[in-house]
Amino acid sequence: MQISFRAPALVMICTAFLIFFITSSHQASAHSRTDVPTIGTAGGAFMSIERERLLGEHFAREVRGAAPVIEDPVLREYLEGVGNRLVRHTDNVRYPFSFFWIRDDSINAFAFLGGQIGMHTGLLMEAQDESELASVLSHEIAHVTQRHIARNMERITAAAPMTVAQIIGGMIIGVINPTLGMAVLTANMAGFQQRQINYTRQFELEADRIGMQALHRAGYDPEGAPRFFGRLQDRYRYTSTLPQFLVTHPLPDSRVADTQSRARALGPRSLPPSLDFHLAKARVRVRFSNRPARDVLTNVEQELRQERDTTKREGLLYAQALALYELERYEQADQIILDLRETHPLNLFFIDTQTDIWLAQKRYEEVLEMLTTEYSRRPNNQVVTLNFVYAANHAGKYDIARRVVQDYLIENRRDVLAWQLLHESHQKSGNVVGQHEAMAEVMVLRANFTNAIEELHSAFAKSNEHDLMNRQRIQARIQQIQNLQVERERVFDF
Repeated sequence: MQISFRAPALVMICTAFLIFFITSSHQASAHSRTDVPTIGTAGGAFMSIERERLLGEHFAREVRGAAPVIEDPVLREYLEGVGNRLVRHTDNVRYPFSFFWIRDDSINAFAFLGGQIGMHTGLLMEAQDESELASVLSHEIAHVTQRHIARNMERITAAAPMTVAQIIGGMIIGVINPTLGMAVLTANMAGFQQRQINYTRQFELEADRIGMQALHRAGYDPEGAPRFFGRLQDRYRYTSTLPQFLVTHPLPDSRVADTQSRARALGPRSLPPSLDFHLAKARVRVRFSNRPARDVLTNVEQELRQERDTTKREGLLYAQALALYELERYEQADQIILDLRETHPLNLFFIDTQTDIWLAQKRYEEVLEMLTTEYSRRPNNQVVTLNFVYAANHAGKYDIARRVVQDYLIENRRDVLAWQLLHESHQKSGNVVGQHEAMAEVMVLRANFTNAIEELHSAFAKSNEHDLMNRQRIQARIQQIQNLQVERERVFDF
């Protein structure tokens, strides 16, 4: 589906692993250790697992409200698929993980408390295969499962006059202004720098070890880690301006050599190219970069004349179809997708794009028939479900849209796009109370609790005064959101 609801792209997210590397400098790349200490999974005395989970949830809301999070169900499905495959093969997992994309061309990724993992689109474009992408994700997952973030926060608060609320506040400021956020975090921390560098070096080595084990267990090629890290190291070895990933993940020669040694010990795998990996790159290339679709189309057509690998060609054909769609050349785009679906009839990338094309051509009956079939086959799939709702709204089938999305929201209440689609359905069908309620949920997910409560007060005022059950439900939701505000202050107050 062509996403029309986007979080405001105010600025890029702040540094990856901001808490880990608050006082790190490039001195961290000067030396390293090849023996990896078992640091363990301490940190419970400082922060309980429950508080860590709650902090993660509140941080995710802040990020949604300030950073350009991509609410694209196809890309989200892909990232979650790779991420959760790794989580299933990682030890010490204490809660579900959340994976999300940040629309940013920089090469970066970050982890936070409670299993929150963010991936910049620039890192996807830099990776050359799915094992390379997975190697970064597995590294981030290991930082969370080993409780590196909580333990670093404990060290920081013990060594400097800072509260956890100030640290979190610095991170949130950093989302809006990275330079200012770093200044807040580094204030009054003189004398702590070298100890912090040493400890983060240990964290990196442990995350490498555990992450590569998970990478191997999950069936990926462990060589993906040294390939990706080594390529970045070689490219930026003599440059003064490093990508954020190398600022926050120093790569001394000894560390790259260590990942190479571990990959050889685990045993390399020769894997066929992943179609979905190349489709995800194509989607970012066309829809979430700053390049004009016409320029992308020209480059893709040149690449198609040279590419011989079948899977990579299909990725390029998908990029061609997306660019043609953006240029409103719908018939040409449709023919490419129809050809691709002959070979891959159930592929979600192709189903999503065919939905966009047919809606642009106003082929409402055909698209609803296709999505009804897919929905009966995969009723809980986010791509199929949200495309179905999106198409039903466009076709004026608001009752169907509301019924389907409300069923979906029972299990997926944190899906911003689903609430936005419900808001659209209520808006187009004239349900003013429903509009306010749906928008309130969008605001809650973006940490805008005050405006969410105002939306619900408006819903209450416009509701039927004789509908006591509905009015009581709205009042109860207002109380829940007020409790969330109190909870946020409580978990931030150490």
